[in-house]
Amino acid sequence: MKRIVFLCLILLIFTAHSSAQSVSISGKVIDEATNEPIHNVEVQDTFSKLGVTTDLNGNFIIKLDHPEQIILTFSHIAYKTVEKDLTTSNSRTGITIRMQENPEELHEVEIMGISVTDKPYRTEHIDITMIEQSNLQDVGAFLRGIPNVNGIRKGAMGIDPVIRGFKYSQLNVQVNGGTRIEGGCPNRMDPATAHVDLSDLKDINIVKGPFALKYGVNFGGMIDLTTYRPLFYDQYQTHVKALIGGQTNHAGFKTKVGVNGGNRFMNYNVTGSWKKYGDYKAGNNEVVPASLEHQSYSAMLGFRVAKKHTIYADADIMKGFNVDFPALPMDERKDDTKLFSLNYMAVDLGRSINFIRFKAYLSDVNHEMDNKNRPFSDTVVAVSTIHARNMGGKLGVNFNIGKAKMEAGADYENIFKDGMRLKHLIMQPMLPSKVEDLWNIASIQNLGVFAEYQLTGQEINWIVSARFDINNANSDPLTRKAMNGDVVYQNEDTKSQYANFSISGGITWHVAEHSDLMVALGRGTRSPDVTERFIILLPVGYDQYDYLGNPQLKPEVNNELDLGYRFNHQKFGNIELSGFYSYVTNYISTEVVPPSEVKPQTKGVLGVKRFINIEKASLTGFEFSYITPSNYSWSAGLSAAYTTGWNPEAIKYVYDNGQVVDEEVIKNDPLPEIPPFEINLNGSYKFFKQKLVPTLRLRYAAAQNRVSESYGELSTSGFITLGLDIKYEFNKMLTVYAGVSNLTNVAYYEHLNRRIIGSNAPLYEVGRVFYANLIFKL
Repeated sequence: MKRIVFLCLILLIFTAHSSAQSVSISGKVIDEATNEPIHNVEVQDTFSKLGVTTDLNGNFIIKLDHPEQIILTFSHIAYKTVEKDLTTSNSRTGITIRMQENPEELHEVEIMGISVTDKPYRTEHIDITMIEQSNLQDVGAFLRGIPNVNGIRKGAMGIDPVIRGFKYSQLNVQVNGGTRIEGGCPNRMDPATAHVDLSDLKDINIVKGPFALKYGVNFGGMIDLTTYRPLFYDQYQTHVKALIGGQTNHAGFKTKVGVNGGNRFMNYNVTGSWKKYGDYKAGNNEVVPASLEHQSYSAMLGFRVAKKHTIYADADIMKGFNVDFPALPMDERKDDTKLFSLNYMAVDLGRSINFIRFKAYLSDVNHEMDNKNRPFSDTVVAVSTIHARNMGGKLGVNFNIGKAKMEAGADYENIFKDGMRLKHLIMQPMLPSKVEDLWNIASIQNLGVFAEYQLTGQEINWIVSARFDINNANSDPLTRKAMNGDVVYQNEDTKSQYANFSISGGITWHVAEHSDLMVALGRGTRSPDVTERFIILLPVGYDQYDYLGNPQLKPEVNNELDLGYRFNHQKFGNIELSGFYSYVTNYISTEVVPPSEVKPQTKGVLGVKRFINIEKASLTGFEFSYITPSNYSWSAGLSAAYTTGWNPEAIKYVYDNGQVVDEEVIKNDPLPEIPPFEINLNGSYKFFKQKLVPTLRLRYAAAQNRVSESYGELSTSGFITLGLDIKYEFNKMLTVYAGVSNLTNVAYYEHLNRRIIGSNAPLYEVGRVFYANLIFKL
């Protein structure tokens, strides 16, 4: 019976598709100023997402199955997008579309070729409106509202993103399509997302899975943080934008002022921001140390050196002071981060080359932390200083191959990291201070070449990408000495080189007027990072062990299958369902090192673990989302996500009086730090011609009882939170966002939150918070 019903549904879909009345629309696209034809313009139907591109003479023909309402969009990298409503038009053949030149350099995602919504793998987009209305201070905290995107909290900020169970260097986090940042802290209190101010962002784009390989080594997913880029204007203009925000619990404020402007040949954007927050109370009135202070300054200058050639140079400086991390051995005392980049873009270079882009960047992080706020600082005061630098560049050329597009190029990344910890023995002032290496002049260089092929068809879109990387790593000897000078550990075999190959491909099949099916296969290969290779006896993991780097670790490989379905209808809304299965080989895990080989150097830990490769691990999960049509006064959204992962065979160590006395093999042990099933629901209504928009939000996280025995991971309870926010647009110059988060003041903590240092006590999330943000524009 089930088979009969399924076959009937399939037959109904294809019957509706084949029997629908079709209409053919044809025309020509020309330059408004010169009347010259424009080739390679993307013509897309707004509702079905079907699309074609114009030929060398600017001509196009598109066939649609819904003649009752037709709205086409015309987009090109060098021109302003045009939207044409042909619903009531008597003429649908031989139409002429005139496009104006667009002097603004487009952002990376806008020039990917196939529309973001037509990718055969799961993507997420967050725009500036969602960012401005948030009371959150941290990029990682903000990302936790995205399906199957979570974060590891260790303190006041610096929440470390997790996508579908992949984390740390398994994710490709970058700024403005290529700038990479290497954080300083061994415990990742400052992941890459912590070095970008949330208020500086224009939007955020996320790719889930080992796809979009032209953006660099992509193993488990990519996060691209896009800052605001100033526009070119026909006549000189100057604009001012200011933000003032404040809140109650986790009491504090944030301010930002930006000035931007320009003319047809140059533009600029200068900003400055400051935020400061204190400790917060959880829903059970427990006070959590979470104070922080941050300052940031940025400047960007753009030049239109020729009609279709632009150059942008930008500099960003971020400073952090006295940031609390109660789940880590130390707090951040100060952080000094500098980002510099130079970007060149040339567009529409003849009939074959669509664009050429070049980027060079430098990120420099100086990070200092100490344990002066820890109970044991009365016996030992430790101060750590780290210098981390990441520099590199990227060159890409996008050109036409028949009806398809190809982008090919190369990228380079050079990571340098060095750090030391100075220990003062308070109870023994006559003894000399102890200096320990955290890393010892460690470096990694990665040179990659890539290519991506895209073909947009009437019914099927194809995309294939591949990259080849040469990865070299080296460090001075990994050495740890005791107070008397004796060598506790030493490893001089620190060099490694790997040749890595990654490939992905997928199709988007327009099976019916409003329905798409997607299939994508990907193989993403990544070499181990600086910590996995070169860390020297520090407790950097979830469990209570000193960790030891392994310079000879092998690259891990993610082999992933993604399946998806999209439904897009102007009356019924948008539905997207996606599922994935990842089979990871050479998965990077850990093993206990016998005390006879090396003893732990941190008080209170159980022993020493070394990073190793295990044969395999698997992850699987899904995302579901639904959004109501945008043409109604009311709107609602629903999303659900789940991920699970397992190690086929793990080792659980049994301890007695701090010594390993036995070990046990655990079959299909769940991978650690995997978030539970989660649902997000929101609803809003537009009053007074959309000037007033209240939104009610509900979040449900299930209990997580699938925990890793081998890591000693603890289960967590489920919870439900409510939030209410209101947007009111007084006029074009003033918009107010206000609201309350955790409306019912629930005492809860995320499964991925680390435990308070030295205990199993949970790190609770913030209780009820009232907040308001004022946005001024001149």
